[in-house]
Amino acid sequence: MFDNPKILLGLATLLAAIPIAVWLYITIKQDKNTKKITFLVFGLGCLTAPALLGLQVFWQKYPQFDLVAAIERTSFSTDVITILTLLLFAAMEENIKLYVMRTIDRKTLFISKINDAIRYSIIAALGFSFAENIYYLYTWWPVISTGELAGMYFFRSIFTTAAHMTYSGIFGYFYGIGKFSMVINQTNIIEGKKDKTSEIIAKIFNLPPSEGYRQKMVLKGLFIAMGMHFTINYMLQLQQEKGIQILFPIVILTNIAMYVFLQHLLNRKAGHLILLTDPTTKKTSTMGKKDEDVVIELMTMWLKDQRYVDVIHICERLLERDPDNNVVKMFKAKAMDEMDEKNIYKKVLGTIIKTDDDLSSNDKSIINKYVSEKDTQKKIQKTQNIQKTTQTPISKPPEAPKKNILENYTGEGTFKL
Repeated sequence: MFDNPKILLGLATLLAAIPIAVWLYITIKQDKNTKKITFLVFGLGCLTAPALLGLQVFWQKYPQFDLVAAIERTSFSTDVITILTLLLFAAMEENIKLYVMRTIDRKTLFISKINDAIRYSIIAALGFSFAENIYYLYTWWPVISTGELAGMYFFRSIFTTAAHMTYSGIFGYFYGIGKFSMVINQTNIIEGKKDKTSEIIAKIFNLPPSEGYRQKMVLKGLFIAMGMHFTINYMLQLQQEKGIQILFPIVILTNIAMYVFLQHLLNRKAGHLILLTDPTTKKTSTMGKKDEDVVIELMTMWLKDQRYVDVIHICERLLERDPDNNVVKMFKAKAMDEMDEKNIYKKVLGTIIKTDDDLSSNDKSIINKYVSEKDTQKKIQKTQNIQKTTQTPISKPPEAPKKNILENYTGEGTFKL
C-alpha cells in the first residue's frame, strides 16, 4: 500500500485534515464574517508550506543561493550554526504568513476589528500547519514504526499546530493594533503618552505619526512571533541532540501558556470593537467639539486614577451624542479591560460594551436605568428647540459654560462607584 504514492498522499491528507478541522471549527465558530474569506485565507495559508519547500528545492538546484549552506560554511561553532539556521527558518515561516495577511487584507479589507486580525492570522497558520503535517506524514510513514508515527502524529496535531496558531495569533494582535493606528495613536495623544520609536520610524521614512506607529506594531508582532518560534524549536533541538529531557515538558507547558494568553487577547473588549466602518453611514455628533474635548479630558484623568466605572459612565453618555466616535469606544474598552476581574462592577458593567459579540440593539445598558430621568429632560429640551427653530431664524447656539458640560455627565442621578 505504501508503494503507491497516491494512496499514501491521500491517507496523509486525511489524517492531517482531522485535527485541523477541529482547530478550524474552534477558531471560526463565533466568526460572523463570510466563510468565503475564511477559506480563502486558509487556502493561501496552505500554499505557504509548499512555497518554503519549493525554496529549498531551488536552493538544491542553485546552491550558490542556498542560505543554509552559506551559514554552514561559516567558521562559527556548531551551536551558533544551529541557532542561525533555526532563526532563518523561523523568520521565513513567519514572514510568509505575514505576506498572506497583508495580501488578503489589501485586497478585501476584511479586518474591521483587532480580533479579526488575530483570528485570520490563526487561520493562515492552520493552513500552513495542515500542509506541513501532510508532508511529515507522507515522508515518514513508510520508514518509521507505527508507534513512532502515532507519537509524531499526535504531537504535531496538537502541540505543533497549537504553537503555529499562537505565533501567528499574537502577531495578528499586533497587526490589528497597527491596522487601527489612527484611533489608537489619537487615544495615546489624549492620554499624554509618547512613543519615541514610532516618531523615529515616521521621521526616517517620512511617514505620518499614525503610520509610524502602525509599522512599529507590525514589526513588534513579527519579531515576537519569530522569537517564540525560534525558542520552541531550539528547545526541541537541544532535547533531541543532547538528551535534555526536562526541555520537552517545558515546551509543552510553554505552548499551553501561550495558547491561554492568546485566548486572553481574544477576550479583551478592546479587541471586539468595530473600528472600521463605512464612512457613508457615519453619524454626525450632536455635541460640540470643544464640549467633547472637555469631557474627554476629564475622562482621561479618571482613567489614570483608576475610576473605571466613572470612565465607562462618561463614555456611555458621550456615545449617545456621538455614536461613531472610535476614540471614546477605545477608552470605554480600556476601562473594562483594566478593571479587576474580581470587581463585582465588572460583571454588572459587562452589559454596557455593545459589540457584535455582546448585546443586541434592543438591550439597554444598566447605566441608562439610573439616568432615565435625564433622557426625559433631553426629549423635552429637544421639543422646545424645534419650536424655537420654527419661529426664529436659525442661528448658532451660544457655547455652554464648562460647569454645565461636566454636570451633564457627573451630576446627580448618575451612576457612581
